[in-house]
Amino acid sequence: MRFFFLSGLLLLITGIHELQAQAAVGYYPFNSVLTVSSNPKNPFWVDARFQTNSIFSSLNTEIAPMVSFYRKPTHLFYAGVGANLGIIGKIVDSDAKLLQGYFLSVGTRVYPLSKVPQLGVAFEISPYSREDFKTGNFRTWLGITWQFRKKKEETPQ
Repeated sequence: MRFFFLSGLLLLITGIHELQAQAAVGYYPFNSVLTVSSNPKNPFWVDARFQTNSIFSSLNTEIAPMVSFYRKPTHLFYAGVGANLGIIGKIVDSDAKLLQGYFLSVGTRVYPLSKVPQLGVAFEISPYSREDFKTGNFRTWLGITWQFRKKKEETPQ
């Protein structure tokens, strides 16, 4: 089932790329999380994260608006707040809670290779709390990202 979800997500991302939209994808291997973002090099952007190691009915999705507060061509720093949603769990079990919790994210994306400027490394600190604020944890994310770019227009000669 995870294969179909990831395949569909890949098709969606490919479609976005073909429409000349700028987006980024990333993977945090230590946390088994796939991320899809609107263009992080913009001042304001949106990040969506999907767990890849869960039972399908307990698959959580995190959505967060982000603000890039320091941007350079080779790195950027950002922060945002978001919500952890159990969308699939709510569809499967109508008694399940849709809102699972809240989080704050502060992070950086670095693009260290001048030959491959789309490839980046992401590091993020993200305190998380359950929706009732009774429990939570302090999360860190380390992963790789790929920044899609618009195709350059070829000039006729």
